[in-house]
Amino acid sequence: MTTAIRPLAGVRRPHCTCVAVQCFDYDQAAEKLGCKKSYLERHISTLPHIKIGESTVFCDCDLRLILQMFTVIPESVRAALQPNDSEKTEPVPTLRSIKPSGRRTAAK
Repeated sequence: MTTAIRPLAGVRRPHCTCVAVQCFDYDQAAEKLGCKKSYLERHISTLPHIKIGESTVFCDCDLRLILQMFTVIPESVRAALQPNDSEKTEPVPTLRSIKPSGRRTAAK
């Protein structure tokens, strides 16, 4: 089921970047995620989804967010992803610290 996005007043899906939404039912979403349909049904209150009438569907962005929710990064990998002290850059100066002070006069 492909539908065009029509923003509704008061409805926000900030995580959704779909131009055309491809909706997946429980069976399709479970297959794409590699989990059981019953898991999605039991945990639907904690998972991002779209409710259309009594039907529950998921778009690609919902599935991507669900994967991010359950991604496990071992501490050894997390440490390898952190930049070394030698790789850290100097902090960016604030605008106030680089802004010239005082009033400029016109050149004569």
